[in-house]
Amino acid sequence: MTFRRALFIRFGGLGDILLATPTVRAVAQAFSGIEVDFVVGGGMADALAGNALLRRVLCFDKRGVDSRLDHFLPFLRDLRRQRYDLVVNLHPSAKSFLMARASRASTVLTFQKRMEVRPDTGRVAHAVDDFAKEVRPLGVEVTDRRLDFVVPEGARRRVDGLLAEYGVAPEASVLVINPAASRPLNRWPLERFQSVAAHFAGRPGVAVIVTGAPPAFRTVMDGLDEVALAGEVARADSRILNLAGRLTVKEFGALLARADSLLTCDTGPMHIGAALETPLIVLSGAADPDRTGPLTDNSTVLIDRTLPCVPCRDRLCARGDMMCMQNLTVPAVIAATEQRLAHARRSRLGYALPVIA
Repeated sequence: MTFRRALFIRFGGLGDILLATPTVRAVAQAFSGIEVDFVVGGGMADALAGNALLRRVLCFDKRGVDSRLDHFLPFLRDLRRQRYDLVVNLHPSAKSFLMARASRASTVLTFQKRMEVRPDTGRVAHAVDDFAKEVRPLGVEVTDRRLDFVVPEGARRRVDGLLAEYGVAPEASVLVINPAASRPLNRWPLERFQSVAAHFAGRPGVAVIVTGAPPAFRTVMDGLDEVALAGEVARADSRILNLAGRLTVKEFGALLARADSLLTCDTGPMHIGAALETPLIVLSGAADPDRTGPLTDNSTVLIDRTLPCVPCRDRLCARGDMMCMQNLTVPAVIAATEQRLAHARRSRLGYALPVIA
């Protein structure tokens, strides 16, 4: 079995797209010379920009102007002209089915989500593995589960310049705090982020940087968009550097490549951090780390599994009190962050490292 040109389709958020990259990589490596295109949702092209395995990244805003017939039909005609012989549809929907049909590909694989608990592990399959199962009929096994995110050199230089401009020394430990999350159930209270940020801002040799998404990725939390939310966190201490809204997605990646730790909820930036192997402290409640959590060894996931509903994987709290996130205390988050920062600093300095559970 050989393929000349393949089309992958995955709309959704930043994390959804990055979680599909191990499957893309496995297919590209299995079929020498294959050309791969990837359709993503509107505004998400930067998630895959620079990926050398992709010929084209196509944006399709399924809720915007692209869904109009006068835009959608030319899009479908372009797909037909490409003469794909393989389509991997990782986002089943009416529009993605039409794309697959328009391609006239002889082989079309369609994702079917599997959320049942596996008897061998007692856990649900991770999203990376759930995507990967769809290409097994091609004889392709995904053995490398790392996520792909490319940081261009220009973004690194821009971030290095920003940090220098604000007096962040090259030897300083950098803690990035990303307080927002797209789903209400994944959010930790603002005042707790403020307490943690202020604690580390007072630590000599530690630069605390709070971030928020650029407009294309922005969500609203507690009535505040991500930039305003980051501003509220930064108000906790004048030494906190607020870069919310000032970084592109690639520049945010460059910042995480420099960071010693990222404190975040389960949200898109977490997946960028995982792709770049940034040490992570992840606050999880409704989100199931077995399903969407980081697969890296240098991650600490805080989750209260004493609650019978955790993780519920829902969008709304059936209890009405979001106790899963309320039970994650400031002292526990500070302790986990302290440990990750110390571990990362010792690693940079070349010391022998203790094991972090």
